[in-house]
Parts: sequence; C-alpha cells; structure tokens
Amino acid sequence: MIPMIRVRGHIRKEIEIDSSRRVSDLMSDLGLNEDEYVVIVNGSPVLSDHIVNKEDDVVILEVFSGG
Repeated sequence: MIPMIRVRGHIRKEIEIDSSRRVSDLMSDLGLNEDEYVVIVNGSPVLSDHIVNKEDDVVILEVFSGG
C-alpha cells in the first residue's frame, strides 16, 4: 500500500508524502485552514504540531457546523 494523505469534505485530494512533515506544514501546503479540518493519523486525532511520517495513514476531515 502506498502511504497517502487523504482530504475528505467539499475538497477531495489524495497526495503522497516522501518525508516526515508537521501537520501544520501539510495543511499549509494543501491550502487548507486548520480551523476547518480535523487531522486523523493512524486512527487518532492529532494536533498541528504532530509529525506525520511517510508510513502513517492520514485522513484530513472537513468539519461542518449546523449553526
């Protein structure tokens, strides 16, 4: 299986990473606002300072509010 970053919500993207990266850097590179998404790494939510490794399973989920 090829490690990927999957973005799910009104924007859907799948990208591969080839080195360890901080979540905040990934979000910035993807053009995503950290306040609008929850990042799940290997099944657990993580904060923006978490380091993502190329072997990790990462899903970035858009947060919706009913207002």
